[in-house]
Amino acid sequence: MTFAERVISHISELNEAWQEQRFEAIGEYYHPDVILLPPDAGEPITGRDAVVASYGDFAAAELLDFTVERYDTYEFSGTGVCHMRFAVEYTLDGARYRERGLEVYVIVDVETRPQIIWRSQSLTEISDIKAGEPTSE
Repeated sequence: MTFAERVISHISELNEAWQEQRFEAIGEYYHPDVILLPPDAGEPITGRDAVVASYGDFAAAELLDFTVERYDTYEFSGTGVCHMRFAVEYTLDGARYRERGLEVYVIVDVETRPQIIWRSQSLTEISDIKAGEPTSE
């Protein structure tokens, strides 16, 4: 398996874990000193435990659809950078949202297993879905 294939597999497994709300498994994908820059460019979330907790925060939403539209991977001397373009639809606090975005992961091999050391999120499209508007359901 190539490094790019291992990176994509790693991120795909992570996506399955959070969608299935297997929060106890999510920490395996992250380095203990990981940094996550949230989409609002607010304060970085630092450390594996805090990043895993952020998934629990999103669990308050009802996930209706999550689609990875594309992976682009790049390797630099054993360090991988992966751009993941995605679309997501969810409800939160009685409102329905549809978003598109880009996540950037920096991944290194730690004891022959990839681990995410950096993750940033950028939303490229956000829309509220009004009552009666078609959805992805």
